Amino acid sequence: MHQGGGGRARRIARRTRDSCAAVLANTLCSLLLGLLLVAAVVIFVLWLGLRPHRPRFNIASFSVAGGLDPDSSPAGASLAFNVTDRNPNRHIGIYYDAMHASVHFYDALVASGPAFAAGWYQPNKTTTSITGLLDVLGPSTADASWPSFSASVRAARVPLRLQLTTAIRFRVNNAFHSGRQRMHVSCDLLVGADGNLLPESVGDACDRYF
Repeated sequence: MHQGGGGRARRIARRTRDSCAAVLANTLCSLLLGLLLVAAVVIFVLWLGLRPHRPRFNIASFSVAGGLDPDSSPAGASLAFNVTDRNPNRHIGIYYDAMHASVHFYDALVASGPAFAAGWYQPNKTTTSITGLLDVLGPSTADASWPSFSASVRAARVPLRLQLTTAIRFRVNNAFHSGRQRMHVSCDLLVGADGNLLPESVGDACDRYF
């Protein structure tokens, strides 16, 4: 009887130790999972706050000096444009390389040249005006695109595309820089026979891609 009672006591003690170990293991696992969950939430919030957003571009103004003539080429005239560039990031600045601009009538080149000859830095939550003055190269009256161009001028609705090309880097909280990314901005716009941007195109958003 004495040995039987001792065996039961040892079994009870062993079950108690096993139960305590299981409770401790479950508690530690719960704490570890809780810490991992909190860390994941913190990392996600930081990622949302520091994830770079692409700059936004809108066409503000565009004009061809002297207007457009349906019977003669605009080559030799000057062309001016203004595009607003908004950095929407709260904690991220943007470095720009030199920017090149070109204007097209469908596939025909109208003008080309530098928009910004040197690079610049755009702080967070700011808007920059990108202005350019280009020499008009065409189309000439001998180009295949001339009949369409002349007809568009007569209709006082000339569809043009302004393209900006540069490379950018993001600066996060003055701590680190991203790699350089090539960026292309494409602004579709309509110009009247007077050479000025039509009201319906003022403020239009430009597409951008990398």
